[in-house]
Amino acid sequence: MAQALLRLCCYIIRDDFGPIIEEVAKVLLQKGRLPLASISKFSKQSIPKTRECLFVLIQHNLVYWAETRESSRNSIHYSIDQNEVLARVNFGIYVKYANEWVRHRGADEITYYMLLNGKGTFNGFIEDRNISKRTNKYKELKTTFKKIVERRYLIPVRVTDSKSAQDKASEAEQRELAKVTNFIPTKKQMAEVKAKLAAVTDDDSVATGSKRKINFDNIERPTKQQKGEDPIDENQYYRVNYEKFNAKSRNRQIIEFVKTQINQSASIIAKVILDIVDDEKPNDVESYAISAQRIIRSVPVEKTDLFNQQMQSARRGVTREILIKQYLDYLVEYDDILRKKDENMGGMYIVRYNEICESLKKEVFEDVIMEKYGFKGLRIVRLLYEKGKLDEKAIVNLTLMNPLEVRQKLTELMSGGFVQIQEVPRSADRAPSRTFYLWDIDYKRCYDVLLNNYYQTLANIHQVRFDYESGASRLLEKKEKEDALRQLNKNSNIQLLNETERKKLHELEQILTQLDTVQLRIVQNVMLFRKYK
Repeated sequence: MAQALLRLCCYIIRDDFGPIIEEVAKVLLQKGRLPLASISKFSKQSIPKTRECLFVLIQHNLVYWAETRESSRNSIHYSIDQNEVLARVNFGIYVKYANEWVRHRGADEITYYMLLNGKGTFNGFIEDRNISKRTNKYKELKTTFKKIVERRYLIPVRVTDSKSAQDKASEAEQRELAKVTNFIPTKKQMAEVKAKLAAVTDDDSVATGSKRKINFDNIERPTKQQKGEDPIDENQYYRVNYEKFNAKSRNRQIIEFVKTQINQSASIIAKVILDIVDDEKPNDVESYAISAQRIIRSVPVEKTDLFNQQMQSARRGVTREILIKQYLDYLVEYDDILRKKDENMGGMYIVRYNEICESLKKEVFEDVIMEKYGFKGLRIVRLLYEKGKLDEKAIVNLTLMNPLEVRQKLTELMSGGFVQIQEVPRSADRAPSRTFYLWDIDYKRCYDVLLNNYYQTLANIHQVRFDYESGASRLLEKKEKEDALRQLNKNSNIQLLNETERKKLHELEQILTQLDTVQLRIVQNVMLFRKYK
């Protein structure tokens, strides 16, 4: 694991669980799959304390365990999932936009409870909030919880979730091989078993926590059968589906991108399209095809004032339907946001997620180059991207820049890891005077460099936060004691902090808020660059 990524994962776990659990997690991140005794030895913790730390990490879906046979006894090995650790920096985004994405009040409370506890039941949530089952609040939250489950923002926890994907694949492979032969399998048999396992998908067999199987293809289309559907199982354990929330965050970035690059009307249409395909389990590569007529019908009425203004300014005979179709055609032509499949039902359109995300990453990357190296550095980067390998003289001629400035910018870009130089010798002795030096840029490699820089920045933000909090630890403890006394005595006049301490506490809160704002901005880019490499 890269040092920046390891440092960030350790800081995330320390921020959420403390330094003792951080030591246990750090051993698993560095060493990989280990039994309990080895984890205790490397972390320098007692076995009971190590076991308790592992229980906490398992509860929060960070650690997997699997029982394996070693000679005459069974041994339990533990492993940690770094993707689960990194997903924790996105929790603020999940809670902030939960109500907007689920479109039901109380979704943020349910999401916060599940993220805080790792996994939980609906009954546990109700008991934690001290809500009576006879109140309207209970009925409202139960409806919201059902919608969250139906739309897969929460997924049920199964017994097999304690095992990592590698362990599950290994066990499934062993079972299939046992059906084929009792001896050592041949290469052909191994290939057939792996192909069979790769073709099997169990998405439709996953439990949903409902007492009746939910048809995910009919969400938002209530029928008589759905109206009489049994309520959810209130004792079923659920956890937050990070992939669903990440997809919604991606859609939000796409809408902002369309609004910035085109206009607000195009962003309204893009939001309508993404909301439609979101309910139908969108693919990471591209969505299913939707008709132009369905898009026109789905554009909300309260948003039509903007289209009406544009129709009045356009030539006579332009209707709202024609205007929306013109926007759809423009979205097809502009940056491959949509792809027109055929002309059925006025045109069938597909959302091209990969192409849009590539455009988003390119825009973010070029903004970073512009900020760090200026317009001249960006001009060189774009030239190398369009033309490919060029020598320094060709770059000078095509950019119309001073040779000294070109050499300086190329050196800075190479030290940042964004451009590479390739030697092409004209003779066997590889003499510098008889060698061409070609400059080149690979955007995918640049994205990896940028992602690593984001990891380092996030780790630095966590470190600065720890330094500020440790420096004001006495002040924070005093504030916590004051809040506890006020809550216990139900008296808001209790004051343990003097005026100077309150001023220092206010300054500390402002600094921490600024750090959280910067972290939130970086986290959105990390989600984009990690998901679509």
